[in-house]
Amino acid sequence: MNWFPQIGAGAVAQFPLQRKRQWRAITNLLESGELITLPDAQGGQIQWRLSYQELTDAEVASLTGLFAASNGQAGSFGFVDPFANLLGWSEDLSKPDWQLGLLMRASGLSDPVGTTRAWTVQNSSGGEQAMSQTLGIPGSYTACFSAYVRSDSSGTIGIIRDATRVNLPVGPQWKRIQVSGMGVSGATQSTFSLAIAAGSSVRVFGLQVEAQPWPSPYRPTGPAAGILEETRFADGDLAVENTAPGLSACQLKLVSRV
Repeated sequence: MNWFPQIGAGAVAQFPLQRKRQWRAITNLLESGELITLPDAQGGQIQWRLSYQELTDAEVASLTGLFAASNGQAGSFGFVDPFANLLGWSEDLSKPDWQLGLLMRASGLSDPVGTTRAWTVQNSSGGEQAMSQTLGIPGSYTACFSAYVRSDSSGTIGIIRDATRVNLPVGPQWKRIQVSGMGVSGATQSTFSLAIAAGSSVRVFGLQVEAQPWPSPYRPTGPAAGILEETRFADGDLAVENTAPGLSACQLKLVSRV
């Protein structure tokens, strides 16, 4: 599958951008005059209006190359919602999206925003254990995985994307940790993990993955969303304007099926 290219240090879009969500319903008028309306679950879509400035020649080549590979409006490609926390169930570690190994979990703990939505994750085993979630974003995509963590006793926690790992201190004060960068080259999925040392207990909150190099304000999630594998160009042409030597601008519209 082709993917919409990232630009700069790893952004999907520039501001300003517009996102318009549409739902569709099917209505049937019976002979009796009764009107029956049902949602069309397969008919929803998101419309995107993206504006880019100061694109390099390489970035323009990536956009125009995707347009050509997609045969304009005809073909689909993958697009990642630039507003989305891509993780599923960021505040419910009991869901099957999360793989916890031998870790024990408990919910309803105080968190850094003054509510009780944090989880305690305890490793009572004799070796390090990880809680992880795998997402369908390619290894070539830059992403940032972040979380708020604290522990009653000082220690170390590992935050991981695929083969990239950062070990950071954790203590009694809440802190936001992160790992950023690309995954495994050529991979079609990426796995994001927190590694808990043997005999340790860590409180976690605000788990978030974004298709950009730095974390933005935390957004809680339900079922995983934001990875849009049926996206198309909405227009039959892609106009690029040269604004300076080696720099260009363009505007484009996309439609994503959801």
